[in-house]
Amino acid sequence: MKKILSGILAAAMVMSFASVAALAAPLADADKAKEASGKVTGAVFYDDDDEEYANTEVKLGADGSILAEDRIAPNSIVYAYITDVAWTTAGTDVDGNHKASIKSLQDKDLFKFDVDKDTNGKMIKKISYDGDKKIPGGDRALRIKIELADTTTTSEIHTDGEITFTAKKDSTDKIGGKDETFVKGDELVIPYSFWINNEKKSNDDNPDAGDRVYFDPDDNDTNTLIWGDDRAALKFEADDDASKFYARLSTSVDREIYAEYGDPVDAELWFYDFVTNPTIPSTSRATLTLGIPWDEDDDDYVPDPETCFIYEKDADGNLTDVTDKFTFSEDDEEIPGWSMKTRVLGTYVLSDTELDIEAINADDEDDDDAAADVTTPDGGKDIPQTGSSDMVNVAVVAAVVSLAAAGAVAFRKVK
Repeated sequence: MKKILSGILAAAMVMSFASVAALAAPLADADKAKEASGKVTGAVFYDDDDEEYANTEVKLGADGSILAEDRIAPNSIVYAYITDVAWTTAGTDVDGNHKASIKSLQDKDLFKFDVDKDTNGKMIKKISYDGDKKIPGGDRALRIKIELADTTTTSEIHTDGEITFTAKKDSTDKIGGKDETFVKGDELVIPYSFWINNEKKSNDDNPDAGDRVYFDPDDNDTNTLIWGDDRAALKFEADDDASKFYARLSTSVDREIYAEYGDPVDAELWFYDFVTNPTIPSTSRATLTLGIPWDEDDDDYVPDPETCFIYEKDADGNLTDVTDKFTFSEDDEEIPGWSMKTRVLGTYVLSDTELDIEAINADDEDDDDAAADVTTPDGGKDIPQTGSSDMVNVAVVAAVVSLAAAGAVAFRKVK
């Protein structure tokens, strides 16, 4: 009976501790001294167009880090081709030279790839291990792909962190290449550091459409900015403390607008999207000119600019006819085109045909109203699984076992 009682009490204690342990995070493994550490001693860097970065743009630091100490553009991609690694075993308790080859580092069964984002981690969209890739015009190498996030900032943003390859197991005669010796815990550390910003443009500059730029106006002066090959122009008188503003012009086709508004009336559309719709720091309303988007000498179809329509896209994606706000001129402004006075740069659509915006916008409103009328039980939200029911079950079982133990004690006393 004592053995039975002891077993029941032990089970109760185990169940009770289990209920508590299920709530606690597992303890982290104790830090283990790295048997050897490695750093990159050879690397080349390319962009997404297979153009090699200049050493002033992206370079390999003395400590084996990937550095962009000067400005690098948001939304950039950096391909780091690792060609050579040096290992050190100073201060370790393992004899022999440690060396893991580039080929072994690429083996996901041998080495674990990890990324630790530190400062402003949100500016790193993704860092991935690309595997064994050919350097443009060269040999093969271990390639790491670093994707920077986009931003409309007008000041530098610094981001840094570490990329690591950590050995999962010891090398043997059958694990690793010839003359390789590495042990579990050997680690290649690749720090990275980037200074990210859009390109600065000043008075009378001429950025291309699509360029990620910001404009830094001259205080108390007339400022002019012309995008691309006369695709758009802005002219304004700056105040005495004119602030910088994001000045990217996108002329990319908006396929949703084309399908919803343009295709039903067989219209030709051209787009002028001033990203973020910035406010102009001017003493009075600025003059915005939308330039002629076609080439009268080369294009087969050339609309009559006097009969074109201009629409402005709002935050909901609906169009409003703003043709009356613009005036067409060949030579009254900085470039030929349609001009208006404004304090805010919007998103505009030029059409050679009048669009049926009233009917389409009305249909969109009806769709929104219909969607609003649809109700979902519990507000459409799933009940989150907190794990509390599992804990209750564990606690109940523990209680039952405890009661059984108490009953056994009472029975023993009576007997």
